[in-house]
Amino acid sequence: MAIDWLAWVVTAAFLLPALWLAVKGSSLLVDYAVFLYVINREIRRVVDWSQGSFNPFSPIVLIPLVATGLLLLPFFSRFRSLHPTSKKIFILFLAAVGYGTFVGLTRNGIAAVYAASEYLAPIALMGFTATAPVDEATADRWMKSAGWITVGACLYGWFQYLTIPRWDAYWVQQVGFVGYLGKLAPTEMTVFSTFAERGPCASFLSLALIPILVSRRWRLTLGWPEVLLILSTILLTMVRTGLILAGVGVLIHPLLNRGKAALGIVALVAVIALAGFVGLSRMPNSDRISGRFSTLGNMQHDGSFQGRLGIADAGVKMAISNPVGFGIGSSGLAGRLNTGTTDSAAVIGDNGYLEVITSFGVPGGLLLAAAFFLVWSHLSACSRFGLVDDYLGISRTFFVVFLIGMLAGNYFCGLTSMWIAFGQALSPLMLDKLVYKIEPPFERELSWA
Repeated sequence: MAIDWLAWVVTAAFLLPALWLAVKGSSLLVDYAVFLYVINREIRRVVDWSQGSFNPFSPIVLIPLVATGLLLLPFFSRFRSLHPTSKKIFILFLAAVGYGTFVGLTRNGIAAVYAASEYLAPIALMGFTATAPVDEATADRWMKSAGWITVGACLYGWFQYLTIPRWDAYWVQQVGFVGYLGKLAPTEMTVFSTFAERGPCASFLSLALIPILVSRRWRLTLGWPEVLLILSTILLTMVRTGLILAGVGVLIHPLLNRGKAALGIVALVAVIALAGFVGLSRMPNSDRISGRFSTLGNMQHDGSFQGRLGIADAGVKMAISNPVGFGIGSSGLAGRLNTGTTDSAAVIGDNGYLEVITSFGVPGGLLLAAAFFLVWSHLSACSRFGLVDDYLGISRTFFVVFLIGMLAGNYFCGLTSMWIAFGQALSPLMLDKLVYKIEPPFERELSWA
């Protein structure tokens, strides 16, 4: 098999800046890693199209894997700076992925390596942002960078919807998604933007949108135009879960955070609803879009919803029949890398919980459950002691959104703003704020006297 020189050159061109940032110890590595995660699949499609050959083993798929490694290395070197609860959380996460990877290597071969990087990516991002010695201005920049990258993906999504770029059409044909993603004609194809698929696209957009909606702190320059752009692009993906999660995040945020910004959020929802009512009818091919979302009020007659119930039933039986798990790499996109030598069954991720439990088995699933239980316990303890912090608040909101989102897909993958927020909530700086809240400096001075 000839070496794909162009793909290797492109891979090196995108990884060299990441390596330089890692060597410099720059906080910009987070911004660039999120950018690479979002743009990676589109780069690969352009390269494949330019050569007239679809390569499922393109070296371009290594870009996010290497970026994950570059985030992990400084995280491991700074691990000791974490407080005990955060250390336990990360150890549980890493142990779960380690177990799933071990089983996956024995059953699924190379697919386990690729899939393990997908599961390690959020841990790496969360760990890097938790341990990086930065101030809140830098953390805010990370959140806004995710927002601006989202805006870029949305602009490309509209370009994709209105023009159907040749490289995207080529990829849709090669992977057999014609029909599933609609027709290869302007306004007739479902948007997946720069992502691997429409589901990951909608999930990334919705998770980036929630912080922008609930707090001025992370709102972008123009505010409303960016919000409406992101919302409209979620509509173009035809993924109803994206809208549901954005709505859930906006509604529960004041409930979880002592009513903070409740009045502003109510006004926000009213304006968005009005804009949606007026703007939807003016979108190109709006009948197709409105038809897709009209079934939200009548889910018992929705074919997609009923199909998910069937997948859930089959997945539960599969998990019960093999409590050890099929290993990482047996499900989702990574499972497509298997070459027929695997003895496991693939579960394509229409239910995140079942995808995780069939991959990780009971041992790995329990480790993950314990880790997330400790995350919520930490967030709740900080809130219970009266700590008011934007990153603590958005993390509590993200936690609930994550639990709901996992019913429709595997949200425990990808470099999203959710993991940046979790990292900030688990950082030593949060514990310092809590100690300051419980025992102000003047009281500590008195106790030491």
